Amino acid sequence: MDSTQWTAVPVVFTTLEQLMEHGADAAVWRRLGRKDEQTLPDALDNPDGDALYRRQYARAEAEDERRRAAEREAQRPVCKRCGQKFTDQRWEETTAHRTAWNAGDVSVCGTCHADEVAREEAAAEAARLQAAAPPEPEDDGQEPGKPRRSLFRRRT
Repeated sequence: MDSTQWTAVPVVFTTLEQLMEHGADAAVWRRLGRKDEQTLPDALDNPDGDALYRRQYARAEAEDERRRAAEREAQRPVCKRCGQKFTDQRWEETTAHRTAWNAGDVSVCGTCHADEVAREEAAAEAARLQAAAPPEPEDDGQEPGKPRRSLFRRRT
């Protein structure tokens, strides 16, 4: 419903004594929500009605937004390793269908995930370097040219 369609229904009242003493056209009328006695046309007038409605609506919207933000924060995941709450970006990565496949462990925050990725990359790099390096000759402290002695040798 549009705000221009709202109609204020004023509630005005007075006492019989005031009406008899001052008359109906005097400032003897009170309107609910106002402090002073007014004349009947002033009491029935609603000059601040639209402004009042907009202020009340803005307050209600702000309260709803605050409540929605609090509910969202209550649902925000917490990292199982460090206990920090997920950032909006990490939360999106772990829940969006298009990025969840690349998110890794969805129970850890972005920092712990980055640390895990760095460890995995370092381990992969070390394995690659080890595989690329030529095998080192085994040096058992023996002089070249001498027969090798073993623990299980044949006695002659």
